[in-house]
Amino acid sequence: MEIQEVENWPDELREQARALYECSFPTEELRDFDGLFERNPSILVARKGDVLLGFSIFRVLEEASLGYLWYLCVDQSARGGGIGRQLYKRTLDLLKNGNHLKGLIFEVERLDSESHPVYGNPIRRVKFYERLGARLVLGYDYRQPPIPPYGEVPLQLMYHPIGGAPSEAELARIVEDFLRWGQGVEKEVRSRGLRLGCYTDTAGMSASPQG
Repeated sequence: MEIQEVENWPDELREQARALYECSFPTEELRDFDGLFERNPSILVARKGDVLLGFSIFRVLEEASLGYLWYLCVDQSARGGGIGRQLYKRTLDLLKNGNHLKGLIFEVERLDSESHPVYGNPIRRVKFYERLGARLVLGYDYRQPPIPPYGEVPLQLMYHPIGGAPSEAELARIVEDFLRWGQGVEKEVRSRGLRLGCYTDTAGMSASPQG
């Protein structure tokens, strides 16, 4: 198995990636696959010979000094073998190389979402990213902007600091910058009660964090 960065997809690999992409995430969270590449993302693929095992699609939000992990997925038959961990670590390394980033930000399903036989268990997914250094953004009610024909999708933000953990005010600015430069949404984010935490910190939290 090898992991490599690609720029020009061979047709066969691109179609494998499209099929894996479309079956790995809920439909309402999927951007148009071909449209993803209009914004010049970076792409890492894990493959064995001509068979695609997984991939990571990510960008640098230069105006925000943030890395943005759009999508990371591993074929269902290859899960549990460390491929996701390798893709995430290589993604983080590539983002840090030559960029002065505050951290890496991305979206996951909320912890109270139902487990799915293909999309996976949201709690297990959050714990996976926590083991690699990411933390939940607690105290903010994040909703993915509509991807037509669907409306907003309630999701959860995770953040992997590069360097020290941000203060409340710094974290609010990070979320604001992500919304502005990553999602095209202008929105003020209150810093009070905003913090990074782990899955175990969510027990007993209010069901109505700031919006």
